Amino acid sequence: MYESKGAVNIYGVFFIFLREVTAVKRLYKVLVFDNNNGSYDRLKRLNVWDETGFELIGRSSDMKGLNEVCLSRRAELVICFERPPMINTEAVITAVKSACADMVCIAAGPRDDFEKMRKCFIAGAIDFLTEPVSESRLREVLTRAAQQIGQTFVTGEYNQALQEYLDDIECSDEKFLMRLRDFLLSCENVTVTTEYAADHFGFNKDYFGRMFKQKMSVTFGDFYKHFRMIYAEKLLSSGRYKVYEVSALLGFSSVDYFTSVFKKITGKTPSEIKRR
Repeated sequence: MYESKGAVNIYGVFFIFLREVTAVKRLYKVLVFDNNNGSYDRLKRLNVWDETGFELIGRSSDMKGLNEVCLSRRAELVICFERPPMINTEAVITAVKSACADMVCIAAGPRDDFEKMRKCFIAGAIDFLTEPVSESRLREVLTRAAQQIGQTFVTGEYNQALQEYLDDIECSDEKFLMRLRDFLLSCENVTVTTEYAADHFGFNKDYFGRMFKQKMSVTFGDFYKHFRMIYAEKLLSSGRYKVYEVSALLGFSSVDYFTSVFKKITGKTPSEIKRR
């Protein structure tokens, strides 16, 4: 496992790794908000979707239907085209973000409409496509969107895994437990060592180790290892990531080592979880 005296940043390594593994298919779902059948048909014919890990699930120009899609999580990305007077991109993105704050939105509209671009970015769009949409430009924007969607997803799974794990921990020192929770929330994108944790709490490694075991009835190393395997199980169960991707995301130096640790703690192999 990647470890050092402090903490090792693993998100940058992981997302570079994902960009290099072109065979990986996650197929995030895309809803296009547009009332122009012609523009949607042109988008469908582009090869860029599967290449960047997306699939088009349909087109809509009905705001009620869009809200239902957002709330039900049937799509991870909304691409909205400016079609006055029926479709105001800024208003659509504002409504989408109100219904689902972490939904990724891309705006599209006429070239050189800088005021519209500014308003869409303020509303929450991550980028603005100008028409006619080129395949190279769309590939660039979708690649960025995929990275943001992936990071948002793993952040949610990390936070949920941590909360569930801490809910099952018996500790009489609630203040310490809250400090531990806040510390681990801040360490989502790093691999933490006992020494790094000790530095954060203001103790030397030996004293922190004794104190932690006294309060939690387990060493920090075992505590942290169990938490990471709960997190790994959530990612595997989602069906979005392959075993080697989860191994890389958690900072393990090899899939074999990750598999060994995972099986020792959960009693199952990562592949068994992935197949469920």
